[in-house]
Amino acid sequence: MNEILITSSVLILALLLLRFLFRNLIPRRVQYALWALVALRLLVPVELPALPLSVLNAGQQTQEAVSITMEQPVYLMPIQQTPAAEVPSAQTARPGEVVETGDSFGYPVLSQDGQTVTKYAKKATVSQVLGWVWKGGMALTALFFLSSNLIFWRKLRRERVPYPVEHCTRPVYLCNHLSTPCLFGFFRPAIYLTPEAVATPERLRHVLLHEETHARHLDPLWSFLRCVCLTVYWFHPLVWVAAIVSRTDCELACDEGALRNLRDDERLDYGRTLLALVPVKRTPANPLLTATTMAAGKKQLKDRITRIARNPKPIVAAVLAAALLAGLAGACTFAAPQTTPDAAQPLTEKELRYFNEDFFNGDYMNIRNQFLSSHYEDPKDIDLFSLFYNGDGSDCSQTPEGIDPEELDAALDLDRADCPAVLLTTAQIDKVLSRYTGLTLEETNQVSLSDFHYDQTYDLYYNTHGDTNYRSWVNISAGTRDGDQISLYYQDDFNGDGWKCLTLQDMGDGSYQFRSNVPCEKPDIATAYPDWEPELTIPVDDLTPYEPPAVTVERHTNDCAQQFGGFMVGDYTVRLYLSTDGNYYAAVVYDEAVGNDGGTATWDVGCFLTLPAVEENYTVSFFSDLFGHDGIVIRYNGQITESYGTMFYDYYYLTDDGTPVLLARTYGVDSQVIDLNGDGTNELAGEWQFFFQRDGQVYEADLKKLLEENWPALTFWDYAELDPYAKALRVTGLMTADEWSNGSGEANFVRTLYFDGKAVRVYRDERETVDHLLEGVTAPEEVVQKAKDWGQKRYDALLAQDAYLIGEGFDDWRITQIETCSPYRYGWQWDGPEVEIYSLGFEAHSSQPESAVIAGGMYILQDGWIGGFYVEYPYLVCIVEDDGTRTFLESRIPGDCSEGSQAFLDGLNQTLQNAGYTVDG
Repeated sequence: MNEILITSSVLILALLLLRFLFRNLIPRRVQYALWALVALRLLVPVELPALPLSVLNAGQQTQEAVSITMEQPVYLMPIQQTPAAEVPSAQTARPGEVVETGDSFGYPVLSQDGQTVTKYAKKATVSQVLGWVWKGGMALTALFFLSSNLIFWRKLRRERVPYPVEHCTRPVYLCNHLSTPCLFGFFRPAIYLTPEAVATPERLRHVLLHEETHARHLDPLWSFLRCVCLTVYWFHPLVWVAAIVSRTDCELACDEGALRNLRDDERLDYGRTLLALVPVKRTPANPLLTATTMAAGKKQLKDRITRIARNPKPIVAAVLAAALLAGLAGACTFAAPQTTPDAAQPLTEKELRYFNEDFFNGDYMNIRNQFLSSHYEDPKDIDLFSLFYNGDGSDCSQTPEGIDPEELDAALDLDRADCPAVLLTTAQIDKVLSRYTGLTLEETNQVSLSDFHYDQTYDLYYNTHGDTNYRSWVNISAGTRDGDQISLYYQDDFNGDGWKCLTLQDMGDGSYQFRSNVPCEKPDIATAYPDWEPELTIPVDDLTPYEPPAVTVERHTNDCAQQFGGFMVGDYTVRLYLSTDGNYYAAVVYDEAVGNDGGTATWDVGCFLTLPAVEENYTVSFFSDLFGHDGIVIRYNGQITESYGTMFYDYYYLTDDGTPVLLARTYGVDSQVIDLNGDGTNELAGEWQFFFQRDGQVYEADLKKLLEENWPALTFWDYAELDPYAKALRVTGLMTADEWSNGSGEANFVRTLYFDGKAVRVYRDERETVDHLLEGVTAPEEVVQKAKDWGQKRYDALLAQDAYLIGEGFDDWRITQIETCSPYRYGWQWDGPEVEIYSLGFEAHSSQPESAVIAGGMYILQDGWIGGFYVEYPYLVCIVEDDGTRTFLESRIPGDCSEGSQAFLDGLNQTLQNAGYTVDG
């Protein structure tokens, strides 16, 4: 709506300017036709591709500020006032904030002067209040529009008398009390005459010609659209101006059209007819009346008569210039705003997930991880010894095919080696290098290849070692795509030498080749937000600085009963231990020594945290670069209230003198240090908290509280999950669905919360469904078709059930998920051809969601999509031959098991056995 208001205003002003500049140079019919651009802009949500000249480019900051303002809360219906001094929590609240009173009903708000707490019965946002005002005004305007035309029509019906006219194609009536002749009617327009109009044959001819021209120009239709624009945009003054001016241009265009059918010597007679019949009014005619009346103001009538007398000739160049400028104005106002990101676009959540979970990591050993083991600006300079230190990803301790093991052992003297050997032929090395770099061993610079032993007889490289030195995990934090070049950024915790940038080339066939791996600065890559506007934008500029719980350090000596590990934080060691008093503590070690008997002879520590009684209930790990500090994070079970417990994450750093400082505490099953908005500075994200730093101060955004205060539809916050690839928090729960026919339904919701540095953005999933496939769901074409076939069968089976079991109004279905599943990562063994498994998601749509029967794990969204149906076999299983051909099998993987579970693997084995394959175990 905001974009339409801005662009339509600019377009109207532009056309008014063109109308003034070309007032004596272009035909009035051309001038009148240009107003169709405004009607199109106001009534049709059409948008051209983004262009540099879009007017929205200049107003993006203003739009963001307006969006934030529109989401500010507004409290309605005050029901109680209490002095602030009598409300303890009001002493720490800020004016305008909701204060905690323990009441389950209402919204107690502290007044601006801080003296009164007023409880309100309802809360809404500015946009909701304005929406109510807009809809109310639209209803009143529509009522006036309908009543005006209905009254006018009844008047005509009551007074009209048929007036026969030869050669006239439309009904003609005479009305004695009509102030001016007019054309009225939408489907079958009729001409209505006054007694003055039929006084002479000449007048009658002029009037009929005028009204017939109105009909030929489809002016009843344009009058109706003009009234619709005024009804919808009743609050917009420029729309009213455009309606009045376009109505004037309608009459001028009609005059031009009528005069084209008269001789030059009849022009003055036509003008005299207008002077005799057109009543001069001081105020504009009712713009919500669709009749093409001939009434005009004094100035407009003078303009009409002057143009009739002068008969100005249009200038072709002026017409072309006006059309060109109008087209330019249309392009500027219809074009979407152009985003101006760098040439490299941030990778999407799905792409980051792929590189973290599929391309890298996984089972031992993923040879792609080893391409991160050295620095290189050209793949020819890859350190081959580091790359192939553990082999090529296969079992390289086995003798290569075609070589006699005993002869090889004797030749290389492998039996005397103390450690296992890695054996690689040149062909094996070439296979890996060719696939992932496009090179052969001969084409590389063979960096560190000499660190291997080489046997020319067998063309074999080998080495023996006891360690693995395998990079089992890499966390790709961010990435960009520039054409076919993909840059992946990760902090090299394996080597401990900072940030790296790995460059891949997309080969266009689903494969990637390595191009470089070099040190870099920490990236500041903008977070990839959804392509649509957020449902809510909640500013966080009015938060108070975060005050973490105080840390009390107690000195303990010689009370260590059992130690559980130490962690170096700067120059100090933090240990967890069991005390002789029966408690578990986290402590900074000041002095410790081991006695001759292996026990603790000296134990001097500062205890700063008492842990749960069972040691398995906590974990300790390191964090770095959080608000300027490095330290440890201790995870343990804790109680938020007496009745509610969850996981606590305490982030501690140590001062120079070894004093522990609690930097922040998050709650829930997950907590991560992550750059949420992509500005190069880390934030801290928990399950309902975002911590960020501004001007040296740490702030906590309590997401649950913010959503409750700014989203009146929220009724229940159920579950939240951090998504490190999207850099967002995905929240599920329940909300009111006022748009349902019963007016009080309750729907499930999924919202994704982002932090952009200034506000919390709340996004609803607005992806489209095209041909039963949810936008963004991708897979090979034949897999998609099989998924659709599966979905159609599920839908048919659903409709076959009785309505009292499922509800009514089901009218559509869609596939919401086609995700690959890898059984190999769960230890599944298979010597046959490649197996692909796809997990499917299915939803059905109901036009009567209030009647849907929701049971078990089902859910229903506010737009009527229903999911969570129990499906017996929600997987596709196929065999992929060497030539890429897929053969789909009848899946027997059940729907009530998780990926990788024993039931999942048993179902896969059963699927293969039913298809005639032999499966071990």
